[in-house]
Amino acid sequence: MSDNQIKIRAYPNEDPVLPGVSKWFVTKDSDGRHIIMPAEPECPVCDFAYDAFTGTGNFIPRKDGLGKPLIIKSKPIAPYIPDENLKELVRLVQILQRPVLLKGEPGSGKTQLAKSVAFDWYGPEYQNHFFEWQVKSTSKAVEGLYHFDHVARLRNSQLAKNGNGEDKEDLQQYRSFGPLAKAFLTSTADKPSILLIDEIDKADIDFPNDLLLELDERRFTIPASETGETIEARYPPLIFITSNDERELPEAFLRRCLFMYIKFPSEEQVTRIIQAHIPGLVEKQGSFVAKAIKTFNDLRDKIRNNPSDNKRVSTSELLDWLRAYNYELKDKPDMDLEKDIEVLPLYYQALLKTYASVVQREKELEDKQKKEQEDKLALA
Repeated sequence: MSDNQIKIRAYPNEDPVLPGVSKWFVTKDSDGRHIIMPAEPECPVCDFAYDAFTGTGNFIPRKDGLGKPLIIKSKPIAPYIPDENLKELVRLVQILQRPVLLKGEPGSGKTQLAKSVAFDWYGPEYQNHFFEWQVKSTSKAVEGLYHFDHVARLRNSQLAKNGNGEDKEDLQQYRSFGPLAKAFLTSTADKPSILLIDEIDKADIDFPNDLLLELDERRFTIPASETGETIEARYPPLIFITSNDERELPEAFLRRCLFMYIKFPSEEQVTRIIQAHIPGLVEKQGSFVAKAIKTFNDLRDKIRNNPSDNKRVSTSELLDWLRAYNYELKDKPDMDLEKDIEVLPLYYQALLKTYASVVQREKELEDKQKKEQEDKLALA
């Protein structure tokens, strides 16, 4: 595809009042102020259909008994606030038409980026353009391409021998497409598909190598013994691949990808994340949130420097911790939020996920209490 055929879509489609935030996550509160909130889109229920004549795929809406489209409310989609580097990355992926390999600490947002792009571009219809491939230790590359039901074919061939089957066998009825194939078949210049290959490093070393042709040329061929079809993307989808560095990836695979390491959010970004996930907390308890973020960052630093503790706390743990506090505030508005927050805070179980980190925090609490007692005795 020539450069003049590439259509670059902006990301995100920013809200005019809250720059940097997708319009889908902005609403007004009871006082008319613009606030960031999770989205709960009402999505059409659709079935994937493949047109063998054109070699393309699309989604056909299901209808109820009255002929009306079926709608289902999606699970809440958390606001995603990309920094300038991520905005530039999404643009570069479109220009170069290459997959991007994303690495970063847990909670840095590498998995959510692909879904965020899809929802930002397509709103409630994002599920027709977003395909997710969750890689497991047992995953094989072919699973993302297609599945051929050999058992059903064998059963039908037995029926045919008994005179109960069709004279001409339709092999395509046994073939179903995986997420990579669906992304190839549905992607268009006006509406490119988005594919997430999540945690590719969980699979064995052959998994990335088995996808080299598909990622390079955006096509694959099903063996002639099955259907013999060649599946090809007429327009390249955006492909986001995540890795947690559980194993090294082959150099041949890395050469085909763009790369970005997503840094852990800054204090300002963490504050905005809290605003998006727990509306009202920052506005009502700003000093507590600031102190909580400092405690959170101190914990991260201590755990990083502790050789016996390799589980870093992520933003998801911070949000769980603050949600617990926020719940308590409803019943106990006068609760002293900042008491002992630096040492062993209330609901520390949401933050500390290893025995080593809990023991370390308990020791710090004991040392603090011991010092307070010594100070009291010294003043007596």
